[in-house]
Amino acid sequence: MGHPAIIHYQGRRYDAAHGEAILDALLRQGAPMAHSCGKGSCHTCVLKLEAGRVHHARALDATLQASGHLLPCVAHAEGEVRLAPADMARVATPAELMSRRHLGGGVFEIGIAPLTELSYRGGQHLQLVRSDGLARSYSLASLPEDDFLFHLHVRHTGKGGLSHWLCELAPIGERLDLFAPQGDCHYHPGMAARRLLLLATGAGAGALLAVARDALAAGHRQPIHLYHGVRDADGLYLHDTLRDLERRHPNVRYTACISGAGHQAGREDARRGHVTQAFAEADGLADTSLFLCGRPAMVEDARCLAVAGGVPRAHIHADPFDPAGPARPRDAEKIAAIPPDPELWAALACGPGLRHALERFYDRVYEDERLSPFFTRVPKERIVSKQYSFLSDLFSGKRDFFGLKPYNAHHWMVISDELFDHHETLLAAALRDHGLAEHLIHRIGGLLERFRAEIVKPVARGMVIDGRQLPLQVDEVETLDLDGVCDGCGGEIPAGRPVRYQHRLGTLHCAGCAGLPAVTG
Repeated sequence: MGHPAIIHYQGRRYDAAHGEAILDALLRQGAPMAHSCGKGSCHTCVLKLEAGRVHHARALDATLQASGHLLPCVAHAEGEVRLAPADMARVATPAELMSRRHLGGGVFEIGIAPLTELSYRGGQHLQLVRSDGLARSYSLASLPEDDFLFHLHVRHTGKGGLSHWLCELAPIGERLDLFAPQGDCHYHPGMAARRLLLLATGAGAGALLAVARDALAAGHRQPIHLYHGVRDADGLYLHDTLRDLERRHPNVRYTACISGAGHQAGREDARRGHVTQAFAEADGLADTSLFLCGRPAMVEDARCLAVAGGVPRAHIHADPFDPAGPARPRDAEKIAAIPPDPELWAALACGPGLRHALERFYDRVYEDERLSPFFTRVPKERIVSKQYSFLSDLFSGKRDFFGLKPYNAHHWMVISDELFDHHETLLAAALRDHGLAEHLIHRIGGLLERFRAEIVKPVARGMVIDGRQLPLQVDEVETLDLDGVCDGCGGEIPAGRPVRYQHRLGTLHCAGCAGLPAVTG
């Protein structure tokens, strides 16, 4: 049996038992640690390794490893280690603001020069960080072969924040940091046999123009249709550029969509209505690669239409803009707007079929390396019953579900878009195994897509009750009213003794395991 390890973190010493993950050791002893999945999927708990050696139970992202960081949920200390909060500046790249040009409609082209060479593809996004820490993500409207600058299309809203600073206040030559371009909202050769549908609102048109240019440069011969939706005609800041692209390339089509009721002089060739209304008229979606960039509401609506229309999730590439203001749940109003589906409910035998499909689904979830950590200590039957109650309510239209809605039910889970898609793919497979018709599987997928915004998030958050977000509960020290058993050492904890209770994990640790002061008497 190996020896215990010693962890130094934020001025305190913590002991780690043999085979115990660093995160588990820190949590049971009360260290202030953000965490969610507990198995390396979400990267919420990332820390910096200042001294010592660790080994990881699974492969670590190369960028994190190269920057001296670790994932304590899957890392084990070897002897004595010294840790510190993540220093994300070490994985950021210094850059300079080099140019600024008004393109029209309140949209500015911002030129950013990274001081380290970085590879990227048109349509990906990067995060800019000002010296005071204010950060926002922006989509790339340029291609690497254009010049050495990253070109961003930024709409100046006049409401402050980073966009106002970039478009009006920042002096040319100003230093800032950026995180390397990422995301799958870009063209790749595997799309060569499929047509491309590109839906943009506002400044998202610049990024999707870059995707179209990249595809054409790669010799893409299938149809490319770019839709640009705006509220008024002035917002079509790339109208002439896109019309010219359409004239020069026979496989390119451009549709401008104006949703407002105002005058559209000079843009009589634009159609009235939202861009998603135009997209809804498209057919043959299964053989399409779909790109979405712009307002979160547009991206959500288009995703739902696409999934319900049979577009494989792997063929949807989305880059919704950062929402203005803090996240707030909209699941109640979404649920109220979903009509009952008698055909679907009948196909699920008015209940028994749904339960059977969910049992198949959660059999897969509890065996899945990435999803099972979110259900630690949760009995499978309990989660099946809760999901059945929620979905049967939606499909039947009964509306008697009183459990937590998606936003609050997932408030502590850090779930990425990719992990959300993985979850939904497993569900579709279980429904397929059950024998549900394909068009109904797509319909369920489109319905559940509505709740992506309530579930996907970069950090854990507290529940929202009566419009107020509560603090995120992590752990608390309390005194037992009844005898208990320690989840660490397995020893009995007499009533009246202090313990540390982990809300998310549901674990109880005695004073010794929790690093609490010894109790005498």
